[in-house]
Formats: sequence, C-alpha cells, structure tokens
Amino acid sequence: MSKPPVLIRQLLFCLIVLCPWQLSFARAQTKATIAYSSVGPMATGVWMAKESRAFEKYNILADMIYIASGPVVVQALIGGDLQAGSGASNAVINAILNGAPIVGVAATANRPYHRLFVQQEINKLEDLRGKILGVTRFGSITDNLTRILLRKAGLEGAVNVRQMGGTIEVGAAFQNRLIAGAVTSELRVNPPSQAKVLTRLIDLGIPYSMNMIAVSRDYLRRNPEAVEGVIKAYAEGIAFMNRNKEQALPIIAKYSRLSDPKSIENFYSDSVTYLERIPKAEPEAVQTILEFMGKKGTPLETFMDTTIVDRLQREGFFEKLYKKP
Repeated sequence: MSKPPVLIRQLLFCLIVLCPWQLSFARAQTKATIAYSSVGPMATGVWMAKESRAFEKYNILADMIYIASGPVVVQALIGGDLQAGSGASNAVINAILNGAPIVGVAATANRPYHRLFVQQEINKLEDLRGKILGVTRFGSITDNLTRILLRKAGLEGAVNVRQMGGTIEVGAAFQNRLIAGAVTSELRVNPPSQAKVLTRLIDLGIPYSMNMIAVSRDYLRRNPEAVEGVIKAYAEGIAFMNRNKEQALPIIAKYSRLSDPKSIENFYSDSVTYLERIPKAEPEAVQTILEFMGKKGTPLETFMDTTIVDRLQREGFFEKLYKKP
C-alpha cells in the first residue's frame, strides 16, 4: 500500500495532535466572574485560588471582583452579573427563602470568628445600652451576628444598629466616634483611636455558617463542570494557604491592603484556623441562622446542593490535597 501524500499526512497530524489541544484550549475558555463580599479571612480561599492559578488548572478564567456586602453579591447573582459569589450565608439563605433562584454549592466556615470591638470606655456589654453599633449593611453577616449577640445579652432593642456601607466605612465611623463599636473580623483604625475586643463570637459556643459559595440554579444546571471547577479551585486555594505560609502572607497583604506584619500574621492565623478544608456547611451551623430568622427546621437542601462536594469527598479529592508528594 502506498503512503498518503505529504499534505494528507500533515492534515492527519493536525487532526490527531492539534485537535485535542484545541479542545483543551476551548475548555480553558470557561470565563467566570466571581465576587467576594469582604476583605476578611472568609475571602482568603478565593484569593489563594486566584493567585496560585488553581482556577486556571480547572479550566476557569476567573475575574475576581470585590462587592462590599453579602446581600449585594446575592443581587448580582440573581441579576446574572456573576457566575459565582462568596457571600454571607445568612444573605444567601434569606434570598432563597424569598424565592431567589440561587443555591449554595460550598461553604467556608462553620464557626463565627468575628469579635465585638468597642471604644476604650466600654467595659461590659451593658455599657452599650443606648449606644450605636455599626454594621456594613442590614442583612449582612455583621448585622446578623450583631443582632444574635444583642439578643443573647438581653440588649435587643436597647442598642441602636446602624449600617455604614462596608468594613472601611465601619472603621471610619469608629475612628470618628460615631459608633461605640462593631462586630467584625477586624477593625481598621489609626492612632490615636484604639479599639479593644470586648467579646469573641466563638466564645458564645454557637455554630454559625459564615459564607457560602453560591451560584444560580440555572448556571449549575447548565454548567456543572464549571461549578465543580470553581469548588476544586477554591479547595486547592485553601490547601495552598495551609501548605505555603510564606507565599500566602504577601497574597493576604495584596488583597486585604494590610501593611503591618502583625496584622497580616493575625489575618493568616484566622484563615487557617476557621476556614474548612472540606468546604461544606454543617446542618447545625445553618440552623443557627434559621432559628434567628424564625425558620428553624427548614431542610439544608433548601439552600445547598452538596452533590459536588459530597462526591469529591467520597473520591478522596480533599484528602489528596494535603498528602505530601
């Protein structure tokens, strides 16, 4: 049998060798705008996924944007401006209860790491009576945790809660003594202003789902591989942070815009302490939010589709991320 002409052999080579590359390249073009709703430790996982190129590893071209609060992230998801968003769990849950066609597919933490920061003259919770606490926005995680704290302290209705817009605005309000304190992950103020920690929310002993990675239900249905890629990349980001502290610190500094080494170190410590290695919300952590909303007992499946995370867990994906090569 005679050999095919040179031109045909070249075409066959292109089909056999180049086409798989082209298909792989096409898969790599899955673009996703992904938002995070705070510059606190709950966002560290997506930052690490971006900077360690984990998103690209799973064929996601991620455009990361900061949106100042969870409820606004939810609105952007509903409007189709985002493919995925890391937002406050209570904001995601509240939106779904009100009919929003979105769903959580992963979760960041199941314990509240926020603290109540107060002015120096405040020495006990009772001292807050008649004063103002600042939150980012009504319906945000800072608002939810503030009201849970006040309820447990018997101060619900006795302390004014005022929304400021974002974490930077909360810090500015504290600096100018417009508020007596704030429940937040950190409070950025400049001397001579000084904030002290009066209460750590984790000391209340309540489980609490902090953030969820949410997508629209339609996007999950149409693009399950892309959603899986986002979850895998996020989990790899968490693993990268845990394994590579020296590389993680400058990434934290870049996104958080912190410059003080001690603050960056504390930020890293909170991230590795509270962010779950398996990004899954515990049912009791969600029930705390539902109980506060008067919706206790609503099934977790109402708010979360854990199909992908459950399968990855069964396959040993998360465990493999922490095995030494």
